[in-house]
Amino acid sequence: MLSEKNKIIQKIPNISSSEVKNIHLFINEALLFNKKHNIFVRDGFDDVLNKDILDCMPLIKKINNNTKTLDLGSGGGFPGILIAILKASCEIHLVEKAQKKAYFLKKMKDMLKLKNIEVINNKLLINNNIGVYDVITARAFSSTQNIIEITSNNIKKGSKYLLLKGREEKIMKELHSVDTNKYKYEIIKIDYSEHERHLVEINLNE
Repeated sequence: MLSEKNKIIQKIPNISSSEVKNIHLFINEALLFNKKHNIFVRDGFDDVLNKDILDCMPLIKKINNNTKTLDLGSGGGFPGILIAILKASCEIHLVEKAQKKAYFLKKMKDMLKLKNIEVINNKLLINNNIGVYDVITARAFSSTQNIIEITSNNIKKGSKYLLLKGREEKIMKELHSVDTNKYKYEIIKIDYSEHERHLVEINLNE
């Protein structure tokens, strides 16, 4: 039987031993914290690895090194904490309005010594002043149109959105209200046996 660390190596090849160690610790701390605070519904280590860690990997592969990234509704740290672990040269700001989830994110930042993270324990509003980003990510956070609206002054020429979404039918309904004169998008199918999953990439038109 494979150890938990070997399961990570098998599922995510070509990562360093320190990254394996941090992902392993992150999963187990999330499960431990979840017992008291119920931040997500998962059965155990394999469940988190397959449904959360692997779910975020297609998104993370789309993020270049040395980019400033904003993760909306970071929750239990997917994908925000995982981005910080696997993209050490990136600056990651995690927005989470729930106090207990923000506490967990800060705990992971300290425990994993992730110096590239800032946790913003607040609700993100239109006309916020938190800054401008190269990449904005979200997973099960809000509608596409709402994400674009509340981050309208957090993007610049060359910025992009990477949004993990579910069914294509629902995605198309959300994208119907997006201004295609200003934005272009691509829907990328993620192969999962359990459920329908897509990554939506949105860029500003040049």
